[in-house]
Amino acid sequence: MSLAAATLRQRWTSFLGAFVALALGVTMIGAMALVLTATFGTPHPGPQRFRDAGTVVALAGFADHPMKAPAVLPPDLVAQLVEAGAAPDRSFPLRLDGDATGHGWSSAAFAGYRLRAGRPPQASDETVLTGADAQLIGRQVETGAGRYRVVGVTEGRWFERAAFFTDAEAQRLSPGVNALVSNLTSDRLRAVVGERAVVLAGSDRTRIDPDDTGGAQALANAQAMAGSTTGLAVCVAVFVVVATFAFAAEQRRRELALLRLVGAAPRQVRRLVLGEAALIGTAAALLGCALAPLAVAPLRGWMLHHGVAPSWFTVPFRPLPLLVAFLLGVVAALAGSAATLVRVSVIRPAEALRESAVERRGRVPARLLLGGALLIGAVVAGVVVARTEPYLAANVRKYQAVPVLYVGAFALLAPVLLPPLARALTWPLRRSAKAGPMLVRESVLTERRRTAATVAPVVLAVGLVGTLLTAQHSADAAVAARQRQEVRATDVVLPAPGATGPAERLAAVPGVRVTPVTSLNVKIGTADGEQLDSLRVQAVPAAAFGRTFTPPVRAGSAAELPADFLVIDEHAAESDGIAVGDHLVALLPTGTRVPVVVAAVVARGLGGDDAYLSASLIGAAPPTSLYLDGLDDSRRPSVERALAGTGAQLTTRQAVLAAEHAKAAEQADNAAVVVLGIALAYALISVAGTLAMAVAGRHREFALLGLAGAVRRQIVAVVAAEAAIAVLAGTLLAAAATALTAVTQHAALTHLLTTPPTAVAWPELLGAAALCTAVALTTAAACTARATRPRAATGARAQ
Repeated sequence: MSLAAATLRQRWTSFLGAFVALALGVTMIGAMALVLTATFGTPHPGPQRFRDAGTVVALAGFADHPMKAPAVLPPDLVAQLVEAGAAPDRSFPLRLDGDATGHGWSSAAFAGYRLRAGRPPQASDETVLTGADAQLIGRQVETGAGRYRVVGVTEGRWFERAAFFTDAEAQRLSPGVNALVSNLTSDRLRAVVGERAVVLAGSDRTRIDPDDTGGAQALANAQAMAGSTTGLAVCVAVFVVVATFAFAAEQRRRELALLRLVGAAPRQVRRLVLGEAALIGTAAALLGCALAPLAVAPLRGWMLHHGVAPSWFTVPFRPLPLLVAFLLGVVAALAGSAATLVRVSVIRPAEALRESAVERRGRVPARLLLGGALLIGAVVAGVVVARTEPYLAANVRKYQAVPVLYVGAFALLAPVLLPPLARALTWPLRRSAKAGPMLVRESVLTERRRTAATVAPVVLAVGLVGTLLTAQHSADAAVAARQRQEVRATDVVLPAPGATGPAERLAAVPGVRVTPVTSLNVKIGTADGEQLDSLRVQAVPAAAFGRTFTPPVRAGSAAELPADFLVIDEHAAESDGIAVGDHLVALLPTGTRVPVVVAAVVARGLGGDDAYLSASLIGAAPPTSLYLDGLDDSRRPSVERALAGTGAQLTTRQAVLAAEHAKAAEQADNAAVVVLGIALAYALISVAGTLAMAVAGRHREFALLGLAGAVRRQIVAVVAAEAAIAVLAGTLLAAAATALTAVTQHAALTHLLTTPPTAVAWPELLGAAALCTAVALTTAAACTARATRPRAATGARAQ
């Protein structure tokens, strides 16, 4: 260890690239681990919506599950409990620059709302807003239920954006009572309500909260993003650190051979290399752990700004994630050095002296075996997914292991694949009569390990961008193609909230077929009261199947559906143990129970639940959309006249799908910026660090070139050309990994679609390659120019 410490002090520049790579890797892993840890648990424990209330009475769902708004309590029960002193609570949807919730002012005390400015509402046209600016007081706002004058503002709450009205106005807007708050004991209330309602007291009041997970549900997107990024960060960082340390040890081959020459035993050489790695790894990991908390603040700010995490999300300091990052950093450093132990410890002193000028040829069995194992693993994983769970191929978060395995395989196999690839790329240089091109070709071919050290991070940077974005784009295209196949409507009418008039008006337009569709969440259970699942369903007329809706039927028949039909997809049928012909109970959001029969099972949905309910069961619930068939240019004016004054919007089905997928693509791109941005930045830094290390070990070579007549500009051009060829080779290997990912995913998607689309992310791949080229050329030119300064060259000749 003392010799290792002395070596580090004297030759710290040789280990600078490995130290920087490891420190940044630990920083990246530590920051993402802190964010991931912060997404677990319950951020806001205890009741929220009714935290300052007494006992809450809500409508009973299945078993003892309470129903939330818009479910309303029976009027006779409400009258009975109000007479006993209970306070009614109403919650109804509003449109207030987005989704909001309306309440009566008396409900404000239940959640602990307090006025920050203004006064409570007193007239029917007055409202109080939560979390709003006090400057809004006195202004008119549009709530979706009419225009109201703001008379006060309260502090905000994380679980809702609310507007409060007078109790009389809230009753007019929402006559039904969603919950009752009483000061009676739970036992007395249960004796009164019986089986008609659920009595909630103490911590049970969280079950009626808008988010009964205490905020954990709101962190689902942040958790998924942080989990994917942390896993990818660990893979990238460990691989880059291992490769960098292995290259650093390889550069010292002559030095280690000289130690053998003066009598060092192989065991001593191994201990020396491991000691150096342990010292560097410990110091770099400590620095990374110190920098990780500083990197959390900008990362959290980005997540909040792009809607990946809620505005209240915080990342507290916890030592355990940093300890894990520290251990991973030290282990990666030791693994990088261990990869070269066998090779450096069996060097014969005399043989090493002969090899000091020319690199020994040969392949690294460990890299060959590990790279081959990853390649086989990627193919096997793709085949297993295609045969057993092809739906995973439409979800990149669940499918990303396949592209990551391909990229890792090609990065590990780079030294094996590089010789023939380098000969092909440098073949045009053979015809040049100039010394520069010949020198570039021979340097690339003979110094294979040096070139491979630059190629590997390029494969990671470009490959991860190409494969993951290709998988994402292909999955999005497959979901869109599936939706186009399952719905044959050409146009869509989006009614105003709560409006019922457009459907009747459109029905009078000749030649246009109208299909009303109502999207709602329902709970399904058995007749005995056991809840089975919660589904997002589309309530449609039975005649719409086979005409407007054409999902692939896996079991049963959609030809003649009964009046009480329920159609579910394969996923719900398998997970809930439901089969065609089963008689169930559907609990509507209003609290109404309706008997249903499972008439058919359709193919599993790619974008969520693919379930359908008979429109005759939902009563007077207004449709959320109207699908139109047969609308051409001659009938369009008639449809527009029928919709005039209703507030409904006429658009095409293609435009609706484009808007939905644009929103989904925006969310996916936001996640990709973090997932790929961090990995790409780290890989680019690794490219720069590896090139800097390589140039630092070539002072003697540059001095010899100078003695042979090469001027400084020519040496810089040669090194830059070598870097460009290395980036080009890495880009080609990354493109091969991208192509294999596209082929593997396409094979899985063929089980879901007849002709699944494939969208290879060539622009993004080429953009990443351009970044790598810019970084490589800049680093190579700058480091070479510095190394070939007259003073540096003189020093090298003196050596």
